[in-house]
Amino acid sequence: MFIPEEKISEILRTSDIVEIVSESVILKKSGQNYFGLCPFHSEKTPSFSVNSAKQIFHCFGCGAGGNSLSFIMKYHGLSFPEAARMLARKYNVVIDTQHLDPARKKQLALRESLLRINRKVMDRYQTHLQKDPAGHSARQYLENRGITSATLDEFHLGFALDQWEDMVGFLKKARISRQAALNSGLVKPRENRPGFYDRFRNRIMFPIFDINMQVAGFGGRVMDDQMPKYMNSPETPVYSKTRILYGLHAAKAHCRSQGGVHIVEGYFDFLTLYQNGIKNTVATLGTALTPEHVRILKGYAPTMILVFDSDAAGIAAARRSIQTFMNEGVETRILILPRGEDPDTFVLKNGPDAFLQQADNARSVMPFLRQVAMETHGSSVTGRARVLADILPYLADIQDSALRSLHINELAETLNIDEAAVLEKVREQVVKSKTTRDRRPDTEPSNSELSSDPRERQLLSLMLQWPHIISGVADSGVLDYFYSQTLSRIGQFMVQADPDPDAFVSRIMAGMETDADRDLVASLAMTDGLEDNTDLEDAAAAIIQRIIRIRKKNDSGLTAEIKRAEKCCDTDLMELLKLKQQEIRQLHNGQ
Repeated sequence: MFIPEEKISEILRTSDIVEIVSESVILKKSGQNYFGLCPFHSEKTPSFSVNSAKQIFHCFGCGAGGNSLSFIMKYHGLSFPEAARMLARKYNVVIDTQHLDPARKKQLALRESLLRINRKVMDRYQTHLQKDPAGHSARQYLENRGITSATLDEFHLGFALDQWEDMVGFLKKARISRQAALNSGLVKPRENRPGFYDRFRNRIMFPIFDINMQVAGFGGRVMDDQMPKYMNSPETPVYSKTRILYGLHAAKAHCRSQGGVHIVEGYFDFLTLYQNGIKNTVATLGTALTPEHVRILKGYAPTMILVFDSDAAGIAAARRSIQTFMNEGVETRILILPRGEDPDTFVLKNGPDAFLQQADNARSVMPFLRQVAMETHGSSVTGRARVLADILPYLADIQDSALRSLHINELAETLNIDEAAVLEKVREQVVKSKTTRDRRPDTEPSNSELSSDPRERQLLSLMLQWPHIISGVADSGVLDYFYSQTLSRIGQFMVQADPDPDAFVSRIMAGMETDADRDLVASLAMTDGLEDNTDLEDAAAAIIQRIIRIRKKNDSGLTAEIKRAEKCCDTDLMELLKLKQQEIRQLHNGQ
């Protein structure tokens, strides 16, 4: 353990998992638990459950589970010490890090160093914009773009001087090491001679905040026609472009209150909408929307409106994004602004109310795809056949049969094609897609432990939820009779743990060494499998007796077979091994 166990216990006692998860997932209470869409895999029906009493979460879809620390680690991609420190700061728990493992301490130091550097650099760029005479042209440019001083201050916009070594000198004066400067992505090594030069020069600078309000990286935009128009920080230990959306740190509360989010492409699109009152808005960072982006947004907004330019590139970007949203089961609409307009220019010219009216009339996915396909291919016989070919993959991905039928009917009417013919084509596409998926190698590792004897799992569930029975389980010696080594190991860990029922599940989870074990404990803790009015002690005793009796019966039967084989000089012991494997498989399947 890199952090003292008493500190981990204090963090888990002080934190509230419902509050923590609610910051990233929209939860609704149902019975004793809260449910929402899992942020760790694609799903359309909520299977992600949070239990306030046990302070754990579990997804019945993908199997992810754990406590507050586990969620922070998995959601933010942090190590255990980093997650603990994050929650400690949130709940004012003081942690002494002097006993950290050297490698982990170095990793933590690197992240914290980069965040400190980025904060200092943000202030440097902001000073250049506000006070440096060289920033006059940048100030004038932003004023011409309609960006107010309040917006400049709120989002800490800055300016990178038109110099090759301004940032190099600043970092050197701040006593930032060469390696840390390189790791930050703010400077680059020269190719033909020793030394470094600034990555960003003569650009408006946009600090990129992560969801925790820390400066993860920067984006820079030129003020003329130079290319590239936009430049972002490279990937670093604190900046991942596949997980960060510009402005989400400021927009997340507005997205929740409005129940939706506008997704735009550029920094200025975001800033203009935000300062004109359309604050449930985020911007991509020069990359295609990823499943991680969509899953993060699902925690704040059930409805998403993609806002793209009306040119060919904007329409192509919209089409590329649609499949991602469909895979994630998100209600999505596409807003294509009038030709020649982008969100920035449209709002400045027509005002926010006109934009919101356009958003209200945004097309859902299938009508948008039909319109684009018709405009692309035309209404000739060949054109309509190509339209059908374009739309088929999207129709095949619709899981709701009634909804799919409605879209098939509309497409058939639009193309003036017999509906039965369209339906047949869709069925062929479904079969084709299924065959393709079946041929793909299974990317999920199989876990035979999860299909172990259900009685073993049930007994551990009872132990997790009623720790006072653990001493009786230990005295029975039943854990030695488990077929599942993983379940036996977890059971032995519970036997040695403090049986105090207060936060018992969280303490057991904190002692697990792997994500798989934490997921398994969460799964076991979510259900006890007992029927109402069942006596707990009697149920536990019956389960214990059954596990021991079956194990002894199987072992004695196989032992007798082996002795008979030896007596008859039958050397073909492989058959006996196969028999044992078969019996174990039957037991694991609950037979």
